Amino acid sequence: MRSNKPPGRCANRARHLASAAMVAVLSMAGYMSASAAWAEQLRFQVYLDNRPIGEHSFRIAENGATTSVTSRAAFEVGFLFITAYRYRHTSNEVFRDGCLLAIDATTNDNGKRYAVNGEAMDDAFRIRTEDTIERADGCVKTFAYWDKAFLDMPRLLNPQTGDLERVRVQPRGRDTVEVDSGDHVPAERYALETGELTIDLWYNDDFGWVGLESDTGQGRRLIYRRVM
Repeated sequence: MRSNKPPGRCANRARHLASAAMVAVLSMAGYMSASAAWAEQLRFQVYLDNRPIGEHSFRIAENGATTSVTSRAAFEVGFLFITAYRYRHTSNEVFRDGCLLAIDATTNDNGKRYAVNGEAMDDAFRIRTEDTIERADGCVKTFAYWDKAFLDMPRLLNPQTGDLERVRVQPRGRDTVEVDSGDHVPAERYALETGELTIDLWYNDDFGWVGLESDTGQGRRLIYRRVM
């Protein structure tokens, strides 16, 4: 969703392809190939208003203090039997103790391509895009909706653009949210505010992240419904 706008923000156009740093890619390959002690697959059907446009999936594998996440999104918006808009996004992310170790993300936003690569170095995280190389101090997280702990962060890395975005989270209390089966499940609701958008998120006590809804910035709603 910008993406992944993170994932949650995928329907927006991002403003900002870089060659991958070989050391980061090799390091990530090593992390991702490690046998996982636990793995989970999260799948969401994605809607523009109430019209289905695609799917976003997350494979989350844990091995001790290390968590490896592969995120894949594919959206298509048609008009009169013509595909008017197509979006593809893949991000491989590795975390240790909740902080980002490495990221390798690519996006095709209706023909415009982006790449974001990054790696942890000493007490900082280096981020490469086509235009910039930036250094972020301290613990870095992406818009990792699957990990409720990300809600405590004052800034988040957008895996589509490579931008570090200031965010604010407001609890909205107990609520219910529709999942892809059509059922409604109880959940805690949170509003994640960026400089441009508000992203509503829902978390169920048993199933974790179960829903997302955001304004696209064009007067329409992007909706994620968990496939249960």
